[in-house]
Amino acid sequence: MKPLMNAVMFQGVWFACVLGGNTLALIITSVYLFLHDHYFMNKRSEWRLVLLFFLLGVLIDGSFFHFGIFSSSADAQYFGNLPPIWLLCLWVSVATLFAHSLAFLRTRYYLSAMLGFIGPTCSYLAGVKLTGISLAEPWWLSLFAVALAWSLILPVGVYYCEKWALYSKEDKPL
Repeated sequence: MKPLMNAVMFQGVWFACVLGGNTLALIITSVYLFLHDHYFMNKRSEWRLVLLFFLLGVLIDGSFFHFGIFSSSADAQYFGNLPPIWLLCLWVSVATLFAHSLAFLRTRYYLSAMLGFIGPTCSYLAGVKLTGISLAEPWWLSLFAVALAWSLILPVGVYYCEKWALYSKEDKPL
């Protein structure tokens, strides 16, 4: 039941971040992380994964903004080419999925790469439609860059979840 609740809560955070902007994203993500810490985390070392994904968000989405794959209006950019706060909140929130609702990916690197190619790309496409972020033309090539990045990012999350022993004992590979 916890993996399902983890996924449902993440979807709520996703909508709050995408539709609510920076301030609401910070508030909702803070509440989500508090609840995650108290009700879901098996080990305190899961915070390392959260920090790793924050840094990956700064690096990867920051690069997408820097190289023009993503763009937003000038008034929406507060820190140069860094991603907006709401987008970084999403990166932090994604990290909370690996040891819980994405635990079925344990040791399944090819499956995590395939899911990374498809799932987050659809999420970015939906986010672009709902926010002030634009994709460089041709848009399909921009989405392909996102898909390639996430086909590496999801396996990285699975790897570090295994390396740092974040899976619970019940999460045995199939």
